[in-house]
Amino acid sequence: MLTRVQINRAINEKINSEFPTIPIQSSDVEEGFDRPSFFVMLETNNGDGGQFSTQRDMTCRILFFPTNRYDYKEEAYDVQDRLEKLFSLNFAVADRTFTIDDYSSRIFDKVVHYDFDFTFFDDPAVDPCAGENQEKMQELKLRG
Repeated sequence: MLTRVQINRAINEKINSEFPTIPIQSSDVEEGFDRPSFFVMLETNNGDGGQFSTQRDMTCRILFFPTNRYDYKEEAYDVQDRLEKLFSLNFAVADRTFTIDDYSSRIFDKVVHYDFDFTFFDDPAVDPCAGENQEKMQELKLRG
């Protein structure tokens, strides 16, 4: 079963590949951080768990703080364009590829906000029926 840590790590690696000189901060956005920098957060919008599978509807929020908070437009536009190219279709996590359902990009309070939504299905880490009859049912006959 994929964890949020694995998903977050995959997103961070993709950002690092495109922006190798810009750090990704892991602490809360308050004050005292270096510029330029990224912050990445995952949110679970909806989850549906069953006995043998789970579905998660998630949002990734990427914040970019430009080098200069007063002269930022060109750098912010460049980062917006590059993030759209990076996260507009899909991204890989472990041996899977997640399709991005929707994305939005805006500059608010001199910070780039890039959000994208994705949904995925997953199987639990442990199959409760492991060791028992593993064959899939072929035909079911009902009395009727």
